[in-house]
Amino acid sequence: MARKELFIERFVYDLLESPLKKFVALLVMFIILVSSVWLVTSELVKVKLLPKPLADNFSIYVDLPEGKSVYETKEVTECILNHLKNEEIITDMSVFYGESAPVDFSAMLKGRLFEQGENIANILVNLKREDERDETSIDAVHRLRTIINTNCTMYDNKIKMVESPAGPPSIAALVLEVTGGEGYDDRLDLSEKLLVLFEATPRLVDFDILRDEPYQKYGITLNAHKIMQSGLQIEQVTKILYLAFKGMDIAYDNNVNAQNQVSIHLTLNQDSKGMYKASKLMLEQSLASLMLLNAQGMTIPVIEVVEVAIEQSNPRIVSKNLSPMIAVVAETDMESQIYSLLYIQNKILNDFSDSYDVEKVGLLDLSLRNKQSKATYLLHWEGEQKVSMDTVTDLGMAMGVAIVFIFFMMVIYYKNFALAGAIVLASFISVAGVIYAHLIYDMFTPHTFYMTGTSLIGFIALIGINSRNSLLIIDFAQQLMDEKGMDARKAIAVAIQTRAKPILLTVLAIIFASMLLATDPVFGGLGIALIGGTLAAYAVSLLIVPIMIYRPLKKEYLSKGESDV
Repeated sequence: MARKELFIERFVYDLLESPLKKFVALLVMFIILVSSVWLVTSELVKVKLLPKPLADNFSIYVDLPEGKSVYETKEVTECILNHLKNEEIITDMSVFYGESAPVDFSAMLKGRLFEQGENIANILVNLKREDERDETSIDAVHRLRTIINTNCTMYDNKIKMVESPAGPPSIAALVLEVTGGEGYDDRLDLSEKLLVLFEATPRLVDFDILRDEPYQKYGITLNAHKIMQSGLQIEQVTKILYLAFKGMDIAYDNNVNAQNQVSIHLTLNQDSKGMYKASKLMLEQSLASLMLLNAQGMTIPVIEVVEVAIEQSNPRIVSKNLSPMIAVVAETDMESQIYSLLYIQNKILNDFSDSYDVEKVGLLDLSLRNKQSKATYLLHWEGEQKVSMDTVTDLGMAMGVAIVFIFFMMVIYYKNFALAGAIVLASFISVAGVIYAHLIYDMFTPHTFYMTGTSLIGFIALIGINSRNSLLIIDFAQQLMDEKGMDARKAIAVAIQTRAKPILLTVLAIIFASMLLATDPVFGGLGIALIGGTLAAYAVSLLIVPIMIYRPLKKEYLSKGESDV
């Protein structure tokens, strides 16, 4: 072992003695640092700040256009159930027609809690425990989404597979809010053009425009003149219509064993009031079968005293910050949101330039101005991507504060700005090891291994670890210079030789501890960041730190020599 230590000492001494070797070492480190940044920009190492957690369940939202009946909704839902019931990894399923599934935070934020009607259904799917199946929930949803959308797309429906959110729940992974324009129809026209871009974007699924689908409805108007001529009352006609189609409480059952009165609800049965086809003629036939008894004892068909008219539905207008808005949403399928967002943004800048004047607003938002109508629109990105950008901002600020804090602590400790700057700069270089570790680990995983928000936490931790390594070397080198009168070059070489083994033991301890995190879907980025970063920090301590601290320590040695004289 002594020969190895002497080798390290001799290697560092020769490195500091030769300007050419120092230049080559710094050049190699600069190339490694630049190439690590290139790995991220070229998407060889992909970034996804909020990784999806594994779960034992997922939900399916079934949406048919407004005006579709419960029979059509059941047809779509039964098709989905028939394809899922033979899946071995599924234990049970629950179906909720016309109402929300059991409430969770994600459903509340997506607004699913308030969605009701014959045209919607929710399916809650429970999977086997993670240790009882070979397929993860993310892989299962990815595989089943293709099967269901291929076989159960009918009646212009929308089927959305909803997984556990990666972070705080949002309406969707990508949400593009469209505001401005000359009215609802104007915004809707632009939103439909944007939806085409969403559909053409690779690895985007569950596209939708959050608006009410236009549909025909039938209004029943009471003819007061005919009602009076028929010897009926307006209240009588109103009640029979509600009684027939909506139902109403007509009496109460006073049961001695019941704590409260039990209401008796009367309505027509489903076969009598249901219509298998939406048409004015069928509604008129249903109204003709309803009879009312007037004061003279004569029966009057309801159709004789009412009028049926075909009407167009009124769209729901959603506003945000007092501005009417339409949102185009989509989910990512095993892909990071940022790449889909940038792809769509570039397509808008290129494809919309013929009809609109497109300008960037802030970091990601866009402003569009129609060249013909002069109408102005604002395209604002929201959703899970907004949470990701907030995470980057917060972690970036935390890293900046950590670097500044460490720098001033070193300045106070060593009373030397150059030495403190060398420590911080050497610590920052170890970041390249994090990126290369993600690249290597991604080669051995079946799916893309993303650099996540937890990886950024590893960045911050590594700055402290590498600063500690540099501090140990500098303190021991200064001690050798003060007590044994060694020059700076010799003191640094001996200090690194002596401290190499303790630093290596610390590196190995961090690596073995981080290996437990490496396979975790959420904290795997932190584990890989610590493994790659500590290895890089060790290499930096042996090769780069000596070069960085040599000149400040040499000046310190010379200044002390002059003061002694």
